[in-house]
Amino acid sequence: MRKFLLLCQFTAALANTVQQHLESQTCAVPSPLRIFDTQICVSSDGPPAEHGGPLGEASSPLKKWKSGGICRGARADKFCVFTNEVFNRGEGVSIITTARSISTISTRPAFLTDKAEAIDSNSKSAVPYREVEIPGKDIGLVATRAIRAGELIMARTPAIMVNENAINTLGKKVVSELLIRAADNLPSQHRESLLKLSTHGSTSDYGDKLYKILQTNSFRTGYHDGINPFYSLFTEEVVAKEIYLLKGFSPLQSHSTRQEKLQKEWGFKCSCQRCSANATAIAESDRRVSQIHALWKELDDHSTTSKGSADKAELLISLYEQEGILGRLNEAYYRAAIEYIGIGNAEKATKYAALCIENGLLFVGPDRPFVKNMQDLIANPTGHPKWKFRLKDN
Repeated sequence: MRKFLLLCQFTAALANTVQQHLESQTCAVPSPLRIFDTQICVSSDGPPAEHGGPLGEASSPLKKWKSGGICRGARADKFCVFTNEVFNRGEGVSIITTARSISTISTRPAFLTDKAEAIDSNSKSAVPYREVEIPGKDIGLVATRAIRAGELIMARTPAIMVNENAINTLGKKVVSELLIRAADNLPSQHRESLLKLSTHGSTSDYGDKLYKILQTNSFRTGYHDGINPFYSLFTEEVVAKEIYLLKGFSPLQSHSTRQEKLQKEWGFKCSCQRCSANATAIAESDRRVSQIHALWKELDDHSTTSKGSADKAELLISLYEQEGILGRLNEAYYRAAIEYIGIGNAEKATKYAALCIENGLLFVGPDRPFVKNMQDLIANPTGHPKWKFRLKDN
């Protein structure tokens, strides 16, 4: 079925820091130390790639990665399949991304270790949950004790990771072709587990099945190449009750919109406390969500005619808390830090910048630009580009 609560050791490890000749094409993958304007994929019977010898000779991290023999997309930004068959004690992982991107990903600590250690934290004596049948949702997890914020619940590595830009630009048919190669290149046991994941309905062929598995089970795990967000497929069959908090499903939508999208994309309606409240509470929640959207526009308007203010930033924080959107509080803290720096209040600006970093590192990860922005603000409040911007021309 669906797998969540995988806010994992693997993603944290990535955030802390191929063979060249293919069956039908050749993808030149640059060394991480060299930057090229483009990465070139050409027919294997055409002229040789321009960027040197076989993949891996110039850079050892890439030697563990095998190209899948298929690339799709615009010439300057082709998406290819890359597989590391020995990753995590032979479970393997396939990544659909560009040559430039894989050259960065391959240097992440999780992929550099040569130790025979699996990324696993699933000791039955330690896990704070139990598996149960949930009507309409198949197998789910129920907490057996209080779980503190930031606690590692389980650690897993993905079977397939897909660059979000590939999903957004290539279309279903092409992405399906890449998924077929990504799945087929995995070690058999991991591939078999992948194919057992839910599709939420019938499928027309192998490619359609993999695409629907991606739609149903993947979730955003971070900016693993430092630039692009990725969606990852894990093979654990776990479902969370408050699903939208963990899959990247935005909770900042009206109740009816959330339920409609969950039913369409996941096959059931959410039954969390917020979604199953009475009509009065739901109406009040929808009002707060609408107010949050209005405050975003006002606070993100830094012009002299803007209605944004520190008081409205404080209100935004309160609304997030009332809605229980704790995993995205960094968004409100960020805007509060900017508003206070905008009126020259360095003390409160650095307070909210610190809270933004703390929450962001916990729920989002260290690779996001806002983290460095807030670190810079704390280091030099009066030198921040937005210092006293709300006081200018007023």
